[in-house]
Amino acid sequence: MRRLAPALAVLMLIGCGVDAEPEKPSPLPAQSVPRSNVPMVKLAALPSGPEIALSDNRPETLLDPRFRATGIRRVRKLVPYDEIENGGPGLAELDAWFENARAEGVEPLVSFYRSSRGKELLPTVSEFRRHFSRFRERYPWVRLFSTWNEANFAAAQPTGRDPERTARFYRALRQECAGGRCTVLAADFRADGSAEAAAWLRTFKRGIGPGAHIWGLVSYPDVNRLDDSRTREFLRATEGPVWVVEVGAIHFFGRGLRPSIPRQTRVMRYLMTAYPRVSPRVKRMYVYHWRAAPRNTLFDSALLAADGTPRPAYEIFTSAIRRSRN
Repeated sequence: MRRLAPALAVLMLIGCGVDAEPEKPSPLPAQSVPRSNVPMVKLAALPSGPEIALSDNRPETLLDPRFRATGIRRVRKLVPYDEIENGGPGLAELDAWFENARAEGVEPLVSFYRSSRGKELLPTVSEFRRHFSRFRERYPWVRLFSTWNEANFAAAQPTGRDPERTARFYRALRQECAGGRCTVLAADFRADGSAEAAAWLRTFKRGIGPGAHIWGLVSYPDVNRLDDSRTREFLRATEGPVWVVEVGAIHFFGRGLRPSIPRQTRVMRYLMTAYPRVSPRVKRMYVYHWRAAPRNTLFDSALLAADGTPRPAYEIFTSAIRRSRN
């Protein structure tokens, strides 16, 4: 696992303007964890454990009979914050994903992230609000959002350099969702245990102010070390419900982690048994991802190989769901 530390330091590399003076936080509109008719699927032998969900960006996943057989009806989707306005092929794929989700009765959780035009672009608050309104106009039935994916990860996201503005993004979305129109997670925080991450979180918390917040958490650095210390550190620093919005058992990651099914299997077993016991505050766990992409040389934590062959991680994942129904 020694080789894992430098690899995870640049995990999921997927990608400023000037704003007015920061506003003093004022009370945000109340929001609660959404209630839904979508059935919950929980971990076996963990009656108070988190609901198992999926994080995946490919439209065809939602039509896969094996995915349908899991009974999962909650899926997280990454969306560039300005994709609606940009148009192009990315918008067609986005439309296909949401069309399939709606047809299959899937409840999306949308996490916004950097623009496909460049990872350095950070919108003003008014621009971010405008793009959010455009998204809502196109997909008015989507009701769950997270302000920004891995918002503190400066190597991949422009928000990593500006926690104050990220806090204002969150407050703007909360205002847009007032009156129960939708629900917003504060941010998808990448818990890597670094001093930089801790400082980012402190500043972000000051910016959003006190109140009832739902937190998103990305916990690859913990889980792939068979550990939960960074998650516990995050839990000590926050209050309220936590959704692990993206986590997975890594098969390979660039040159840092060479392909290893045995390692992925060990991590997946830990993820589906021990890790969910970290805290009753963890309410959902979105596992990334369903099927490996062909010719992908960067990152793979898929349950199925690129040719569709199930990996042991798939068997562990689906076994946990089957046991929970008995």
